[in-house]
Amino acid sequence: MSSYNENLNASVVSSLQAQELKLSNTQAQLNAGMFTLYYAEDAKITAQEKLKRTEQKYSDQEIIKEEAVGDNNLSTNVVATANQEKQFNLQSVSNTAVAAANVQIATNAIVNLASDMGSIVSILNAADYGSQIYEQALAVNKLMNDTAYNAEVTSQWAMEASSLTAEVTASTVADIATTTGASVTNLLSVLASQLEAISALEITENAAFSDAATAQKKAEGELIDAQVEYDAAKATYLSSINELNLNLQITAKSNTDFTVQFSPYTNPFYGVTENGLITSPYNVNPVENYYVFVVKENEKSIFSIATAEGLLDTPDIAFPINVDALDLSTETISETISITQMKDTSNNSLVLGENYVVFVLAQFTVDYKKSLNNFEDYLTAASSSFALTTPLNSPSTDSIKVSFLEADANPTNITTQVLQFNLNEKNNNVEYRCMFLLNNSTLVNQMFKTEDLLSVENQIVKEINDEINKIKDEEDEIKAYNNKNLLDTLNSELEALIQKKTTLNQNDSAADTEVKKATKNSTTNDNDIDTQITELKARIQELTAIDLRDINPSDKEGNVSSQNQTPKPGFFFNQLIAENVTDGNYTVPSGNQIQMVKNKITVALPIQENTTDNFGNPLIEGNEYIPVVLSVASGPKKVAIQFSNSISDFKNTATFNYATKKQQSKIINN
Repeated sequence: MSSYNENLNASVVSSLQAQELKLSNTQAQLNAGMFTLYYAEDAKITAQEKLKRTEQKYSDQEIIKEEAVGDNNLSTNVVATANQEKQFNLQSVSNTAVAAANVQIATNAIVNLASDMGSIVSILNAADYGSQIYEQALAVNKLMNDTAYNAEVTSQWAMEASSLTAEVTASTVADIATTTGASVTNLLSVLASQLEAISALEITENAAFSDAATAQKKAEGELIDAQVEYDAAKATYLSSINELNLNLQITAKSNTDFTVQFSPYTNPFYGVTENGLITSPYNVNPVENYYVFVVKENEKSIFSIATAEGLLDTPDIAFPINVDALDLSTETISETISITQMKDTSNNSLVLGENYVVFVLAQFTVDYKKSLNNFEDYLTAASSSFALTTPLNSPSTDSIKVSFLEADANPTNITTQVLQFNLNEKNNNVEYRCMFLLNNSTLVNQMFKTEDLLSVENQIVKEINDEINKIKDEEDEIKAYNNKNLLDTLNSELEALIQKKTTLNQNDSAADTEVKKATKNSTTNDNDIDTQITELKARIQELTAIDLRDINPSDKEGNVSSQNQTPKPGFFFNQLIAENVTDGNYTVPSGNQIQMVKNKITVALPIQENTTDNFGNPLIEGNEYIPVVLSVASGPKKVAIQFSNSISDFKNTATFNYATKKQQSKIINN
């Protein structure tokens, strides 16, 4: 290779490597921005949930305090009543005791009088028995005895009344009422303190939520900045490989083949002047053959054109592309290569999981080499690295559901909700990571724009396309207008030439030779007209191939309405984040929870009480969650890298309300 070609190749390789490194760094920053936003949203959601619980607790505590205030008022009244009753009771005891004493004195007097009357009757019985006085004295004595008896009974009742009055525990009731009143007052004081503490906590958590929301918006802005930097680096890299490396790319890949796409190498000196003269005597295509080489990524720095030329006689390493079968009028050459058709430059079969790059060798024609006085061929720089993998399957949205099992389908008597899904998978070494995302779309309440929740890839495409179209529209508006005017002019000229040719044909068949001669002298001959018509048609075809699109198409109504909806789950989440969720925040079914029959896998995973969401928060009764299944290859790393992970479509998966009892369970449709 000449010094010039060596320096040029080295410059191209160095430039592409620098831009690839820049792209890798911006990709790392973009990934870091994703995780920063994810955890910032975690902090915001957690703070919002805490604030919501605190607000509910404050509301409940306020109701309890209002009840305590009413109880304290009643207690105060009870204490006052009890103390008053105590005073009245003491007075009653004193009054009853005095009354009992007085009744006893009266009883004693009546008894003494009855005794004296008995003595009188005895005297009369001895001295004047049977007389009228005796009879009257005997009657009086009987009455006095009855009176004395009644006086004794009354005295006993008075003493019992005094005793019963003294037994009334009014003082005890007053003491208990006083103690109870003090307890209620203390309770009211405690409740007031708790309410103040919860109020202070609510203020603190509201500030924490505000800080978390601010941090989330900052992380969101940083992610958008990282997206812009990543896209700028990617656009620069793609532009560089387009200009410097034949736009060499791997456009599609699977576990059985891959597609190499590149632009054909064209003769830079080939062209046609305005007079129709060719500036170079050689064809626009100076390439005789193209050869594709697959090189391990760690060996790309030592692969050279000398190595490539030494492998040209090995067709399973130097994969030939038949130039004769190509349509070089197209802008790209695309070739799908099976991994069984070729080997890498180390003569090893292509294996899944290995990082490779592709080189393309353009073998020039001898005439082209002679025209340049340079007999070297052209070797591209390495393409971007790629790895062939087998994609794993993930369950469809229709097959994922969460519910309580019916009795006939629940032989093990599972009492909790069960996540069920099925899929077709031939590989047995697959780990199904089951996660539950809190459906935060309603909690977000349009806090930030819907387009900010799109995947990074879609976000980049949308934003960059908007910017590109905006700039392109300004440039294309004039160009499109000029092209339309030019197209109209060319069509008019073409119609005029066709009309002339028609007139000539008619005159050729006319009998009047004078008219025929005059017509031939005043018009162009048939060959010149045919040439002009052919050139005009070619130019018209070239112009009509240009995209004369509407510069500012109107927005679709559907797109406008979709911006008013917050997509599930309401926070930033994608496969990359799912792959990095910590072990404790997902559950992997095992044992008899997985059933496999003829490559069809059925999973039934009970949701235990200690199950958490993807952020590590326990599942909350009644909250909406989205079940997500991430299929990850398990086993040794050498085996796992041969597969690519897959995640279920969580944005279109039906949500469910978490419940511990069957009657509270509820499935929600999309």
